[in-house]
Amino acid sequence: MQVLIDTLKNRRVPVLLFLGVFLFSGLSPVGTSFDSRWTVYIAMSLWNHGDTNLDEYEPQIRESDYYAVGCVDAQGVDHPHKACAGHWYNGYPIGGPVLTAPLIVAAVEIMRGLHPLWVHVPAVMTLARNPDAQRVLGGFIDADYDRAHALIEMEVASLLLAAAAVVIYFTALLYLPSKKALLLALLFALATPAYSVAGRAIWQHTPSMLLLAITIYLFTRAEQRPALAAWAGLPVALSYTVRPTDALFVVIFTAYVAVRHRAYLLKYLLAATPVAIAFLAYNFSIYHFPLSPYYRTELDGFLPQHWPKLGEALAGNLISPSRGLLVYTPVFVFAIWSMIRRSWKNPLAPWLTALAALHWLAISAYIASWWAGMCYGPRFFTDLTPVFVFFLIPYLERWDASSRTLRIAFVTCALIGFAMHVRSGWSIAVHKWNVDPVSVDRHPERNWDWSDPPFLR
Repeated sequence: MQVLIDTLKNRRVPVLLFLGVFLFSGLSPVGTSFDSRWTVYIAMSLWNHGDTNLDEYEPQIRESDYYAVGCVDAQGVDHPHKACAGHWYNGYPIGGPVLTAPLIVAAVEIMRGLHPLWVHVPAVMTLARNPDAQRVLGGFIDADYDRAHALIEMEVASLLLAAAAVVIYFTALLYLPSKKALLLALLFALATPAYSVAGRAIWQHTPSMLLLAITIYLFTRAEQRPALAAWAGLPVALSYTVRPTDALFVVIFTAYVAVRHRAYLLKYLLAATPVAIAFLAYNFSIYHFPLSPYYRTELDGFLPQHWPKLGEALAGNLISPSRGLLVYTPVFVFAIWSMIRRSWKNPLAPWLTALAALHWLAISAYIASWWAGMCYGPRFFTDLTPVFVFFLIPYLERWDASSRTLRIAFVTCALIGFAMHVRSGWSIAVHKWNVDPVSVDRHPERNWDWSDPPFLR
């Protein structure tokens, strides 16, 4: 009987964590369906027609001024012009839309199932605060996924965020008691870019972050059950189909398996092989090339003539008032210090430190838009959120033995991060900063304007 009670208690915490994070994120009034604009449409195209092209949505493509789409002809050449003699495809990676398609289709079917009920709840429209929100909510009530696509995205993204929080909880549970593991998972879900970016829409970062969290969990569990290292090949391979910078995941984690779990390297590669074959076959079928054009973006910051801009980008991604990781999530100062000190004798720690350093260098080398375009906060660091949270575990392990000053500083930084990131889901003003008074893409100097930071809008 006691075993049954303990089992129920152990399951209750992650279930309540999942529901709490999902509801908090999913009921937030602001979503950010920008680059992910076509995710719902791709899922419905797969469901209805068995393909990923957007030909049936040409009116919506024109209405969005051809944003993030290209016309690919029979030779695999991507023509961005408006006269399409081929098929319309989303320009961003296919991995995220395909992985989230089942959830999106399920959300649309639930929306359609609820449609008859809304006629009895006319006051539901009063929940929308502005005309745009009313249009989206009206689309949900009318079971119109075209108008409701941003809301559908936010709900699916919130599900993935909640799932990632549960994975973080189980990872932390390997080192911490349940209450501390729960607090760390909540910090991850509500006081970092995991909420302000990944939870607001199905950005590339959203599934990427979840896959990284799963990978870290498998490798930490593999210290007791080495066979789990082989299964990490699946999320690692999937991550590259979601986002090009996740090539670093492939390199770092494959090297880790080769060094730490060499006996399982072949099985690790076998787990990744079906994903690699499917990904390459898909690209060849459309672009006649192993990779889509998006994967061929040049990182000009590595060229010597652009090193001054690279230096600015490296600093900007850490401390600028618009995109600085340590400005928006100051608790990660503790994580970075943990990496630098190398005091945590965890076999995965040095590899994750290398991953974080290389990721910072890679996102900064994209000097054409190191500030990540139209977004809020350190979007380009969102994928790495599970890594930084992982390095906070030593502080919670030694919490009772730590000085009062350190504990106050840690809690203060965590609360500042919550205050910063929660604004993304509750204030449209912080997002309008990107275009008001002028576009940040046309005037990138605004990224250093401390007199008008986005978080104070």
